[in-house]
Amino acid sequence: MKTIYFSIFMLLAFVSSAFCQEPTPQSSEMLDMKLQLLNSKLDLLDTKIKLWESKPKELDLRLSELDSKIKQIDFDPAEVLKRLNELDSIVKLLPDRPVAGTPEQQIIQRSEPVEASFNPSYNSAIMLDPARLPEGTFSLSYERIIDHRFSVNLTGMATYSTERGISNRYFSNQKFSMYNSALDRYDSYDGEVMSGGGFNLQFRNYLLANHPGKRTAPFGLYAAPQFMYRLMKIKGYYSTYEPETNQYENYEMVKNEVHQHLRILAGGVILGIKIPVMKVLAVDFFAGGNIRLAKYKDEDGFT
Repeated sequence: MKTIYFSIFMLLAFVSSAFCQEPTPQSSEMLDMKLQLLNSKLDLLDTKIKLWESKPKELDLRLSELDSKIKQIDFDPAEVLKRLNELDSIVKLLPDRPVAGTPEQQIIQRSEPVEASFNPSYNSAIMLDPARLPEGTFSLSYERIIDHRFSVNLTGMATYSTERGISNRYFSNQKFSMYNSALDRYDSYDGEVMSGGGFNLQFRNYLLANHPGKRTAPFGLYAAPQFMYRLMKIKGYYSTYEPETNQYENYEMVKNEVHQHLRILAGGVILGIKIPVMKVLAVDFFAGGNIRLAKYKDEDGFT
């Protein structure tokens, strides 16, 4: 600012000295040019002064906006300091633990390799019950996993049993009888074929699934309530002596066919364990008890 005023002063002194001299055409032209230059400098000075005057106003406006934004923020330094002190006291009470992330500590904390075991996560399983084959029953089960602990098992059974074949021993030990309403008693007869079908429904609960390191469904120890329904058709015959035609003195043995329909209902609880043997095979051992009711179609009560 002092430099500008000093320049103006020197310029005015030069102009006054020029007026004191005798004017010439060249000096007049020079004087006009200097006056124009002086006028331009004055305009420039006026512009700079106005610019300097506007800067403080703009700065005040910015500061007021910043102040209003700070006031809008819900910020209490004393409360934040209090929270930080509480956090610091909690951290001091915690036991010293190694900082995770460094390669050395990761190697130290690495768990020992778990012994390799076959425990795949299957959603379903299909099983064959070979224990029912000697009775002439083909039993095929489908188990569907609900979660890591529960599953539903549905078994379909188809039976065809005779005195011949794999079911010979089972069929020969059966005792067949039918109710004789005339004499109010049961009469025995010889069976020929026993056939039919049914289903068995189980809701399995794998008891050790929640324990660490134990097998989850569909493998491991389980308990299950079950319900069974079967419909059996029995074909047989019984022999009677009947007189020959028009000859009452002579009798002949006549075979009479018997057809019975037997409904079987059973309900109970089993306890078992399913153990994997190979990648696609498993063995299921189970034992339990049932309450079973059987009723023939043409009879009122249970057998």
